[in-house]
Amino acid sequence: MFPRIFLLVMAAGWTPFGVYCLLFPEALAGISGVQASGTMAITELRAMYGGVQTAIGLSALLGGLRVIRMDQALLVQVVALGGLGIARLGTAVVSGDWSAYTLGALGFEWVTLLLSLAALRRVAQTA
Repeated sequence: MFPRIFLLVMAAGWTPFGVYCLLFPEALAGISGVQASGTMAITELRAMYGGVQTAIGLSALLGGLRVIRMDQALLVQVVALGGLGIARLGTAVVSGDWSAYTLGALGFEWVTLLLSLAALRRVAQTA
């Protein structure tokens, strides 16, 4: 039950934020300081913050609803959160950026990565 609930919670977080970023990429300036300098940059923000995050969320939703296998949806979470968490931590160490935003994002990424791994382990044990 935990893996399913976890995936649905992740879907509820990733998907709306991704859609929001897709529709309003300029909002990222206030949230994280990321600003687009032209139409190509706006397209990039929409694709990476909007499209990718929406896709991660929809994958979690499909796994939580058992449209696709839960282990596949959890693996998407592990890969995405692992990539984000490792890259952000490495960048923070190199740049010295320990802002509240960076620390909050690191906390989210690493906690949800560990929860994703725990859920994936539970699914693997029941298979």
